[in-house]
Amino acid sequence: MSDDTPLLSLPLLLPAQAQKHVTHNEALRLLDLLVHLAVIDRTRTAPPAQPAEGDRHIVATPATGLWEGQEGKVAAFWGGTWAFVTPRAGWLARVLSESTTVAHDGTLWIAAQTPPETLPRLGIATTADAVNRLSLSSAASLFDHAGAGHQIKVNKAAPPDTASLLFQTAYSGRAELGLTGNDSLAIKVSGNGTTFATALTADPASGSVTLPEGLTATPLILRDPADPAKRAQIDIAPLSAGAQRNFTLPNISTELAGLAGTQTFTGSKTFSGTFTVSAQTASFGTSTSNTTYGLGSGATASGNSKTVNIGTGGAAGSTTTLTLGPALATATGSTTIHGSTLTLGPTLAQFDMGIASARAALLGIGGATGDSTNRLAVASTAVLFSHAGAGMEATLNKATPTDSAQISLKTGFSTRAQFGLMGSDDLSLSVSANGTAFHPVLMAEAATGRLTLSQPVILHGLTADPASPSEGMIWHNGTTDQLRAHVGGLTHRLDGQQDIPSLTPPPGELVLTTTGAGGGTLGTLAGTAGRTDLYPFLPRADLTLDRLMINCTTAVAGALARILIYGSDANGRPDALLLETADLDLSTIGVKSATVALTLRQGRTVWLGIRHSSTATLSVWPITATPDVNGGTLPVTAARKVLRRTVAWASPAPTPWGFTSAEINSAAATAIWLRVL
Repeated sequence: MSDDTPLLSLPLLLPAQAQKHVTHNEALRLLDLLVHLAVIDRTRTAPPAQPAEGDRHIVATPATGLWEGQEGKVAAFWGGTWAFVTPRAGWLARVLSESTTVAHDGTLWIAAQTPPETLPRLGIATTADAVNRLSLSSAASLFDHAGAGHQIKVNKAAPPDTASLLFQTAYSGRAELGLTGNDSLAIKVSGNGTTFATALTADPASGSVTLPEGLTATPLILRDPADPAKRAQIDIAPLSAGAQRNFTLPNISTELAGLAGTQTFTGSKTFSGTFTVSAQTASFGTSTSNTTYGLGSGATASGNSKTVNIGTGGAAGSTTTLTLGPALATATGSTTIHGSTLTLGPTLAQFDMGIASARAALLGIGGATGDSTNRLAVASTAVLFSHAGAGMEATLNKATPTDSAQISLKTGFSTRAQFGLMGSDDLSLSVSANGTAFHPVLMAEAATGRLTLSQPVILHGLTADPASPSEGMIWHNGTTDQLRAHVGGLTHRLDGQQDIPSLTPPPGELVLTTTGAGGGTLGTLAGTAGRTDLYPFLPRADLTLDRLMINCTTAVAGALARILIYGSDANGRPDALLLETADLDLSTIGVKSATVALTLRQGRTVWLGIRHSSTATLSVWPITATPDVNGGTLPVTAARKVLRRTVAWASPAPTPWGFTSAEINSAAATAIWLRVL
């Protein structure tokens, strides 16, 4: 018999065993570690620096340090040391950092989700019930193909049952499509969810369609499927409201037709009803002698109105030509139109005057009305001035230089922009938010061509520099947040010029975070628990970094440090936290390095700093090697170099920093080296 249990390897008490409590406690310890197994994570390859009693992890590959050789095992911190348990196939563990459950398959930890093949009911973003066993609450549903087509089936048990799609408003039925009570396809609609009217049925045996409630169409158009342009139209619009007309077809095969034929009328004829001529050709007034013809010429009694329609019956796709007056150039005559208003209908697409010259005191186009100020008024989505074979010039002419010739852009007839010659012969542009107060934008002098911009210019950021910038081009690179210009065949930065010469080292070498002047031998400075020191640094070139380094000259057991980098606000003060490194171990002396991925831009001030957990000593720059920090209300006799604040080591670094002049300190700045990638 084994001394351990076969599943969890718990030690068993043996007959006459001394110190049974040791074996019993060991078994309890293993049970405490493995029952309700929940690990912190499964991505660590080395133990954390400060584990808590009872912390459990799944050891990741490749394991190092105290975990070396324990890949895939459960590591538990118990009694100040690490214990390792080999998992068996089928074990489950909850990974707290991922909020997921994993299972051991005998070799690896894998995801433990195994959905059931059948479900009694399923609710997606809502609750399913006994009737609606599948319920979905969503803006849309997608049933996708599995490589070819896709078919949705709604099956019923017998013809008297229902298989349909029901469309609802607030859970009240408004339309139903499907097989409702028989095998005929039906479309039903309802205004209240209770009473449904059948709009359409399709017979399953013949395919014939029935419209029980009739068909509404104004007009009803029948088309030939082989020739869609061939059609017949039935229009009931002329019927008066509520009128019903019945038409019965004769019990023979025949054609429906109108009255046709040729007739000649002599003498006077009066038609008291509607007179319609349907022939393809009709002529009125064919006399060649002195003749007078009248059309709608009867005197209209006072208070009545008269409408004369000529050529108004054209159907869609037809062409109507209306000719007034003689067409020969040698024939003379005139056309006189009386009345206060001449209206060209909304369907008129073109008004062609040939070579005639038109004059009008006021002209409104597109429904607009000309007035004494705006003698030409146009209501349209666009206006086209096209060439007549070559160029095109639109001229705005004014009487004297002090007058204005301008284009005004308006909203609700309130001017928002003016462009042109406004009160002088200089070209100018101005804008307004209210139509009253105008702000000048630009002005081009007529005498010199000099362009003046009256307001600041905002250059929107490009994602990258232009591939081939033109000479004199200025742009804003929004990715690097830099202003650049192309002059003399070279691209220059306009907002990051070097004040002090600087040598940018090649990849793998270091940059000193000093001003580049006032050097000397480095000093040392002991830390204080919770102390944070910041000092400004101005990169004199774009620096892409992969390491930050400090030098520990006096180690302290358990001491840690972190390097900080802050951005700066408009006043150059520390603002948002850009980076805080991982812990740097100061329990031994020497260079301490932190891995980073960061780019510092030329001309952009950043604040470098160090956080201490204890009293270890670090190298510092000479006092003269870093910038002086301005601030305060009284003169000081010692240059101040850093901002100093005490923040508990366990607390996060402040962001934003929140500058106060009381934090300015004369201590030397910690020496921080930057390694270029």
